[in-house]
Amino acid sequence: MKKTAALLVLTFILSFLFSYCSKNEDTTTEPAAPVCDQTCQDEHSAYGIVDVFWFIWNQNIAGQPAGGKDLTINGPQGGSVHITGSTEVSASTGINTMHLVLEFSNCKGIEETYNLIFNGTLTADGTFSITHKAITFSSGQFNYSGTVGKDNWVTQVDGSCPVTINQTVSSVTGTICSRTFSY
Repeated sequence: MKKTAALLVLTFILSFLFSYCSKNEDTTTEPAAPVCDQTCQDEHSAYGIVDVFWFIWNQNIAGQPAGGKDLTINGPQGGSVHITGSTEVSASTGINTMHLVLEFSNCKGIEETYNLIFNGTLTADGTFSITHKAITFSSGQFNYSGTVGKDNWVTQVDGSCPVTINQTVSSVTGTICSRTFSY
């Protein structure tokens, strides 16, 4: 009887241990989904503004004679942009100079990390060449709305505020709605 009781207790203990150890306890937590915080939103919005400008430049101004500009063009994905101002090219240095005013009217731009509509007046002043870039984009009141981000972290943005963006060969910095950004 003592052997049977001991065997029963041992069986119970082993059953308990095997069942406890074999339980598949998942103590890991799902990683948090990436979030596009305010800094991320400002960086992607600024990227959208700069990217749309260079698209417009490459499609409508590059390769054209230097001098005065006054043209209205279609935006990359809709809307329009009225461009006035002047461009120059130095034959000896290859440096391009621009003093442009762009009036955006429901101008839509779409790329991998942004889907934005722009409204308002933006100036583009500065110089650039193959090895040099010093351009300032600015507006006292620029409007942008849409989404920024990609994959599973797309975020809605909607801004109407002063914008200053400084682009060099190696960086883009500035302020949107008095918030600084850099990429």
